[in-house]
Amino acid sequence: MDQHARPSTPLAILTKALGKVARARTRDEVVATIRTTARSLVGCEGIAIILKDGDLCHYVEEDAIGPLWKGQRFPASLCISGLAMMTRETVVVPDVTKDERVPQEFYAGTFVRAMAMVPVRVEEPFAAIGAYWSQPYTPAGWEVETLEALADAAATAFENAEVIASLSNPVVAIATLATVPEQSDFAADIARVGGISAVPTILDVVLRMTGMGFAAVARVTDTRWVACQVLDPVRFGLKPGDELPLDSTLCNEIRGHRQTIVFDDAGQDPQYRDHHTPRIYGLKSYISEPIILANGSFWGTLCAIDPNPAKIKNPQVLGAFKLFAELIAHHLDADLKLKTTQETLEREKELSELREQFIAVLGHDLRNPIAAIDAGVNRLLKEGWTDRSPLVLTLMKSSVTRMSGLVENIMDMARARLGGGIGLALNEGDLSQTILHVVDELRVTHPERQISVELDFPLPLTVDHLRIAQMTSNLLANAITHGDAYLPIKISGFVGGDDLTICVINGGPSIGSEQFDKLFLPFRRGDGRAGRQGLGLGLYISSEIAQAHGGRIDVHSENGETSFTFRMPLR
Repeated sequence: MDQHARPSTPLAILTKALGKVARARTRDEVVATIRTTARSLVGCEGIAIILKDGDLCHYVEEDAIGPLWKGQRFPASLCISGLAMMTRETVVVPDVTKDERVPQEFYAGTFVRAMAMVPVRVEEPFAAIGAYWSQPYTPAGWEVETLEALADAAATAFENAEVIASLSNPVVAIATLATVPEQSDFAADIARVGGISAVPTILDVVLRMTGMGFAAVARVTDTRWVACQVLDPVRFGLKPGDELPLDSTLCNEIRGHRQTIVFDDAGQDPQYRDHHTPRIYGLKSYISEPIILANGSFWGTLCAIDPNPAKIKNPQVLGAFKLFAELIAHHLDADLKLKTTQETLEREKELSELREQFIAVLGHDLRNPIAAIDAGVNRLLKEGWTDRSPLVLTLMKSSVTRMSGLVENIMDMARARLGGGIGLALNEGDLSQTILHVVDELRVTHPERQISVELDFPLPLTVDHLRIAQMTSNLLANAITHGDAYLPIKISGFVGGDDLTICVINGGPSIGSEQFDKLFLPFRRGDGRAGRQGLGLGLYISSEIAQAHGGRIDVHSENGETSFTFRMPLR
């Protein structure tokens, strides 16, 4: 069938395919989905997914009538996929044999005679999708548009996969720390290897056994090659912490296939005599063994090099290198497990202390309202209905309200500590009225205290008004409890620039700056004096509400005046 006569892809089929790509949750799922959908959408004889890897193009997956280049890497400057990513536009090649941009030697052994290459994320391409035909052919407009739509969906799916990966469980992240390091982790890796007492001996034995002049343990990731420990009698020039461009090393290839690379003489080796790494560094002999952790993740390599040929491609040397790499991996695993165990113990200790505080404080604070309710019930049962019964019921109702407040604070603490933070229900409204309502409630319950209010908010403001009210109530209650009973409490609020500010000020003894951080911990009650009411959760929950709004609460205390100031950006 003539390709140009083929009808365009029905919208329903394309939509289904794009939706399947968008639902992928990991990079591997995105790649696999493109592989299984692209050919049927376009009707081509081959499809390839290429990821940008520094200055190289990595052909990570393919679906074709014949083998292409899966698993291989090529310089971006030599690839049509690299051209598409560099120019940020689709590249169409109707006949590969007649296009000067095509490296003919790469295509000579394949079925490919025509292609279309589409970049993924046009603004800053990081991948490409290639479609191939077995005969000279110019793809129709709908075919190119279908590929471009698939690339757009893939760009979004890749970005979503990165976000999902970044939100992984922290405990899991600790267990796989060595797999995906951040920039700052390399210092820790260097220190970990430096702390393994066997490594210097291993490197010394390696050089004595092979007669080579440089040996190293290197941390290798998908972006960097970092020397962690070296032995360099020939003055190759590297020391712990130094880096080599990843694409210039053979370790980058080992990271992909996880196999030993070894040659006695690069000039005589059919596979490596034309390789760029020996040419760049003037190497003749080379051996590198992958270091694989117990969880199956690739960590780095144990390698040795020399500018002269060496007899190293033999079972004795290969077996020793494998054993040494396994020994290093064992030490790294043991160190990681030890740190994980220590962190777990610290967390458990913190939770244990928190649990003890919770039981002690809750038992103390619930005792009074429970005793008041019990006394009221006993009085009603004994005396029946009397003139004093409404007062008794009022006091009992107050105790129930008190208990309800304690339970609600506990629930908020649980949401904040176990549920990833306090959730918000944002809505527009008059924030001045929200805060004035809180102030009026506290004036009724504390008629002896003077509270002055100065608010200047525009209408309307989009915040969680109930949570802001809760935060304001907690800050005012804290001022009432800990402030001087004869000095007024001031609350002010305004919008300045792009920030919303609410400030509560009370008079009284100043708080030492060393106490500021402790104020927002749960179950802390300021000066700790006996008779204080509450679980000590008010300021903690207030700070969680502030963080949920993207803001924070700052404390300032001097000259007999203490202020708690909440600021949040208005978006």
